[in-house]
Amino acid sequence: MKTGNLLFIGIVVGLVLFGFFEFLGFDPTYGGIIGAVIVGTLIGKSIGKGSEKYAFFSIFTYNLIGLILVFLFTSDGKLALQYGGVALSALIGFALIMVFFYSIIGSFGAFVASNLSSNQQDEGL
Repeated sequence: MKTGNLLFIGIVVGLVLFGFFEFLGFDPTYGGIIGAVIVGTLIGKSIGKGSEKYAFFSIFTYNLIGLILVFLFTSDGKLALQYGGVALSALIGFALIMVFFYSIIGSFGAFVASNLSSNQQDEGL
């Protein structure tokens, strides 16, 4: 499977998980971590060695798209966008820090998944 197709699939799976966790009312921190691990593992098993950068990019992209959609289409997001000022800057900064955090966790998940799958192939299991 081509890497571009896999990145698109990772972004779509991440957006589905993002929406699912929002719909269920999960804490965004736990939902983001679980989604990042699932998408990172999916990309790590599919690509193999060197999948960390692709997992980082995919997770970063779907989290940015998801947060923008949350800001635009929820009442809390609209309120924050209308208020503006320093509070909005702090909120956007916090969101970017969390997106980087999720991306790093997902990259680690991709690294572990690719190493485990290569070890199983090396042993002939």
